[in-house]
Amino acid sequence: MKISVTSNFQRALAHLGKIEKQARFAAARALNAAAYKAAQETGKEMAKVFDRPTPWVLKSVRYTKATTAKLQAKVDFDAWGNKQSVTAGHVLRAQIAGGRRKLKRHEVALQRAGILPAGHAIVPGAGAQIDRHGNMSAGQIVQIMSWFKSFGEQGYSANMRDGGRRLGRDNKRTGARGFAYFVLKKKHGKLPPGVYQRFKLGFGSAVRPVMIFVRIPEYRRRLDFYGVAERAAVAEFKAQFPKMLSEALRTAR
Repeated sequence: MKISVTSNFQRALAHLGKIEKQARFAAARALNAAAYKAAQETGKEMAKVFDRPTPWVLKSVRYTKATTAKLQAKVDFDAWGNKQSVTAGHVLRAQIAGGRRKLKRHEVALQRAGILPAGHAIVPGAGAQIDRHGNMSAGQIVQIMSWFKSFGEQGYSANMRDGGRRLGRDNKRTGARGFAYFVLKKKHGKLPPGVYQRFKLGFGSAVRPVMIFVRIPEYRRRLDFYGVAERAAVAEFKAQFPKMLSEALRTAR
């Protein structure tokens, strides 16, 4: 979202004569205060509408400052993104505008490997390891991708060199039972499509769902990002510009 003064304001500055420099300086400062306020308020709004959002999401809003030469500030999501170059704006696009959720990186990889059926996404199953933000743990996702050898060529070093034999053995030190992953692409009895863990027991075996395959969800708009940013910016600019203009005139040399 771009925050700028109107063309009428720009024309008015040209007729201010001696105080044009101070007026431009005050306008740039007020725009920057407005952009900062917009970034802060959108972060607060995300904390309210989302369940346990990650710090990465909450701190992803950035603003570009206005200058006296260019009376325009900009509020948007961080353009660089995370280690995989995925931006928060990309992740939240469906939450802001509504529509179909974009596939996550591991969903794309599992789909390319033929594990995740087309048109489906993943939700955690009862056997999923959940982090403090309510998301499936990255370690378990990597373990599953490695098990099914679904990394791309650049990631083949992460695939399990022993074919997963270590996971299949009981750990005598910790008491953890060995298990194997398997995939169901179609419903089997009461088991929905997904990725499961199979544990060997003395009398047979047991299975536990880790990833459940569901149709890619359609989201209604939950985050009024641009509305919140605009209202906060306009109110802040109106409050700050008269003060900053008065200060600029008072301290002018």
